[in-house]
Amino acid sequence: MKTSVTTLLVAFGIICAIGILPAEAMRKQGVAVKGKLVCGNQPAAANSTKVRIVDIDTGPDPDDTLDEKFVSADGTFTLNGYTRELTNIDPVLYIWHDCQDADTPCLRKVKLIIPQKFIIGAEPTADQWVDFGTINLESTFAEEKRECIS
Repeated sequence: MKTSVTTLLVAFGIICAIGILPAEAMRKQGVAVKGKLVCGNQPAAANSTKVRIVDIDTGPDPDDTLDEKFVSADGTFTLNGYTRELTNIDPVLYIWHDCQDADTPCLRKVKLIIPQKFIIGAEPTADQWVDFGTINLESTFAEEKRECIS
């Protein structure tokens, strides 16, 4: 009996030390975002403008996609997604688009940081949605690069 208790305690210590914790220890966290993307005075292209909310992770833990989709024909989008993490998530909104890009290969990728105060643990209420409003993709952005996606 004593050996099995010792083995159990050692196993628990190893599990905690390497970061594997029971699901109950992980908190459900997410964000809900909405907005409208335009290119000049036209809605962003519905078939090529993609939006994605991601929890940025560090170390060996890969980033978690919380939700993604293409914008609607009128350029609007709503995303709502969750993950389980022990520490606070670091959510961002990525936008891939071809506005003001002519024939340049690949898409422009914009990264917008979502403030921590918008992290939620349940279905969002109306006041918990991050409303990015209308964003004109003709602009240049501080965190922008080029990326080829499928």
